[in-house]
Amino acid sequence: MHYQLTHNGHDHVMIMLHGFMGDSRAFEQAAGRLSHEMDILRIDLPGHGTDESERSIIWSFDWLIEQLNQLIEPLRQNYKKLTLYGYSMGGRIALYYALNYSVDALILESTSPGLKQSTERQARQHIDEARSVRLETDYQQFVEEWEQLPLFKPAAPLSDTTAAKLHTMRSSQDPQGLAKALRDYGTGSQPDLWPKLSLLTIPVLLLTGRQDEKFKIINQEMAEHLPACQHTEVSAGHSIHVEHPEIFDTIVLEFIKEAYYV
Repeated sequence: MHYQLTHNGHDHVMIMLHGFMGDSRAFEQAAGRLSHEMDILRIDLPGHGTDESERSIIWSFDWLIEQLNQLIEPLRQNYKKLTLYGYSMGGRIALYYALNYSVDALILESTSPGLKQSTERQARQHIDEARSVRLETDYQQFVEEWEQLPLFKPAAPLSDTTAAKLHTMRSSQDPQGLAKALRDYGTGSQPDLWPKLSLLTIPVLLLTGRQDEKFKIINQEMAEHLPACQHTEVSAGHSIHVEHPEIFDTIVLEFIKEAYYV
């Protein structure tokens, strides 16, 4: 996994995992803003950005978190506190990691513990496969269609600059890498983590947009199962860190202060 470390000599590091069709660039500005409080490690997940993961193997969730741990575990030598953040697809991986390895705090933005029923997962696998074929066939058209999905509609229009940066990042991805990522660790391939949520005793922040009805409801239910959970809703859609970066920073820093210093 390729990564970017913003190192300012802090004893606290936050690892940031992006969503589908994103990469470490998604958090470049956030890293600059947050790095006065902590070091930031931004990762390109398999199939995204400049990642060069072997494509002849299956990128299963167990394989993903093993690869992730090879990056995270050595950080323990230099950092006293380790926070893991994940957005959407990255959040699903972050949650799976936190249930299998040690982190001190977890931040999940617009994500889910997976589908509860095997029939739901099978149906979603068919959707993931159809999308994989579509993006391999005409990727730029797929990007255009993806950006028009109701899920990604912001609560208020993005600035032209922000929208252009998002489009450039998505358009520059490798279609074959994305297709493999969707097939191997899309929502249809994710294990059902709902029964394990009560085992996660570390501080957890759930972030959802008030206009993102689907994930708002999912996270409201998640909060009922997580022992040490804070669920914060923001007047936004699916991408709070994009729509309201300053609010995102404030919520994250306040959560970290409470998690570690109160």
